Amino acid sequence: MASLPDISKLEFKFSPKLRNIALGLIIIGLILTILQIFFPWHGHEGEHHGNPRLFYSLHLAFLVFLPITIGSIFFVAMHHLSGAAWSVTIRRIAEAHVWFLVVLFISMIIILGFGIGDIFHHWVHAPETDELIKHKSGWLNTKFFITRNILIFIVWFIFGWYLWKLSVKQDEDGKFEHTPKLAKISAGFAVVFGLTISSTSWDFSMSVEPHWFSTIWAVYIFAGVLLSSFAVLAIWSYFLKKEGYFENTLTEDHIHDIGKYLWGTSIFWAYIGIASQFLLIWYGHIPEETIFYHSRIYNEDLTHNPWAIISLLLIVIRFILPFFLLIKRDYKRNFQWLAIVAGLILFGQIWDMYWVLYPTLDHGHFVFLSWQELGTLLLFSGLYIFTIATALTKSKLIPIKDPRLEECLHIHH
Repeated sequence: MASLPDISKLEFKFSPKLRNIALGLIIIGLILTILQIFFPWHGHEGEHHGNPRLFYSLHLAFLVFLPITIGSIFFVAMHHLSGAAWSVTIRRIAEAHVWFLVVLFISMIIILGFGIGDIFHHWVHAPETDELIKHKSGWLNTKFFITRNILIFIVWFIFGWYLWKLSVKQDEDGKFEHTPKLAKISAGFAVVFGLTISSTSWDFSMSVEPHWFSTIWAVYIFAGVLLSSFAVLAIWSYFLKKEGYFENTLTEDHIHDIGKYLWGTSIFWAYIGIASQFLLIWYGHIPEETIFYHSRIYNEDLTHNPWAIISLLLIVIRFILPFFLLIKRDYKRNFQWLAIVAGLILFGQIWDMYWVLYPTLDHGHFVFLSWQELGTLLLFSGLYIFTIATALTKSKLIPIKDPRLEECLHIHH
């Protein structure tokens, strides 16, 4: 058996510095978010009533952190299902994300409870004469919309909690029987995940454009889920390693695999988003399919609008930069470099969801990211750091009695 480092290197301590950073982000983010209540945004020529941008900014942050969270639980499930050894030492980081589902659940209740009519106004306040919305009303109605997503979050949490609980329990008793049990739970979650990630992708993002649809939208959102979850694994790995944790149990050989997944998934995103969706819609030229891209590229007179620049930058941030910044083997094996590129990839998730959501906010008028979005993103970032850091203190940083740990510690590329 390979020797493990001193136990203190495997027990995370939530440092006062990190705690202060998290609390600082929460306080600043909360202040900026509350300011939106007192200084509401009224849109183009002040034609909006209520406070739609407050809920749009909350929803943007929600769509950035939901993929990170559910993607990390999916990563754990795939680890167990595949019997992977390379990812044993980073698995605990992913397992800890189940606790952030609680924060996201509360935020979802707030968003849907108070802002569903603002964010999803196209179908919530659709006129009786809108036959297409009426046709979709069996799925797109507020009562069913809220109920099913509450149930989905509960199911997600139950699966994620069991995966975390049994993993930690194996640290205590060392029984092998937990390993096949974790694989069975993961198999169940894989089925649930496939169905629910499709449903939530339609609900939380595609339904902001209810007259439009894409049969590949769930796969497009899934690509963002993979990118976001691998990115946070890279960043947490770098941070914990820099703080003196893990020692020889987490090496550049392990981080190399995360780098390969990040690089490959950026290509996958481009294949789905550009080749399998945009280009097919472009040369198919069916009006009910082209409306989504038309509003994000053209004005009514077919001149380019400001959203066209956002669309072009999306391809640069999401695909071109990650592709070349991670193309070399050495780039993927450098903890610090990988963390920097991972940060860019997370910014790409923000840009992506902004591109999806905000053209629907103000009748297609350009709305650039501002202090409103900064506030909610800082608030969620602080809550995320605080929650994950607290969760990491509840167990060892690696599953010390996992039967595949020995193989993991001797992996070389």
